Amino acid sequence: MHSFGDLMQKADLTTRAVAGFIDLLLVIALTRLPDILGMLSATGYILIRDGLFDRQSVGKKLIQVRMAFADEPGRMPAFRESIIRNTTLAVAYLLFLIPYAGWIAGPLALAVEALTALGDDRGMRVGDLFARTWIVPTAPPAMDQQPEFTPPGTGDPQDD
Repeated sequence: MHSFGDLMQKADLTTRAVAGFIDLLLVIALTRLPDILGMLSATGYILIRDGLFDRQSVGKKLIQVRMAFADEPGRMPAFRESIIRNTTLAVAYLLFLIPYAGWIAGPLALAVEALTALGDDRGMRVGDLFARTWIVPTAPPAMDQQPEFTPPGTGDPQDD
């Protein structure tokens, strides 16, 4: 019998960082919308992003990783878990908007998230620990479902 750890593996931190950078670019673009609309749009995206597109933010979709429950492989996380896991990032974003003090507190909050993920066996950051989620690679097609390539002339003579 396979354990849950055998069925899923964590996404590596470099892959997650690239997905996060893509999402950061989107947050920066949303922030540039006029007045309070930009701040609300960016904060809203940060909170719900992992509930979009089959539990994938735009960055996660492009990099092919997704949010999953850390302890319940059969259950699918949704917007609730996205909001819980990303509240810490939304707070860091809002801190960045505060001149001077926020420019220290925001990066400090992100550093705590990153260090927690680096120190955790499953790569779970503080938000993941709260939501009981983690980030895993999007499942590739099963290897036994792909046809095996046999060069002409090397197989059964009737196949040529």
